[in-house]
Order: sequence, then C-alpha cells, then structure tokens
Amino acid sequence: MIAGALAATQPAAAAIILGAAEAHVIDSVATTPLITSTVAAALGEERAREQRARGAEMDWEQALAYSLAQTAEALEESRSGSQP
Repeated sequence: MIAGALAATQPAAAAIILGAAEAHVIDSVATTPLITSTVAAALGEERAREQRARGAEMDWEQALAYSLAQTAEALEESRSGSQP
C-alpha cells in the first residue's frame, strides 16, 4: 500500500518498497501491475528493475525502516507544500 501511495511522487522509493514487499510478503496481484507500470513510466524499465532488486535485498527490518522513513518524508512534503 505504501508503494502505491508513493508511486506517482516518489517512484524510486516506491520501486524499492515494492521489491522488498515482494521478497517478504505475499505479492498483491491486484495492485502490483499498476504500481509497476507507474514506476516504470517514471523511471524507465531498467532503473525500475534495479530499484526493485535493491528493495528485495533488504531484510525485513531494513525494509520496514525504509518504508516508514519514506512515508514520513512524503507526509512532511505534503504538509509543507514542497515537491520532491
């Protein structure tokens, strides 16, 4: 869900989180294709794959910490009105 929320504004972070989720959690057939296409459109297919692989290499604690940090950053940016 976090990857989906960040896909449009922070596609690299979304790709990393998606890769980590695929490595540690059940794949969501319903949302993964949409997130993947949004991220690939923003980053390009190769960079999106690289970022997903980077996320897949994280252990559970790293993935959780990264996801929470990216969520906090996105919330702060939305409150301040700044763009990434």
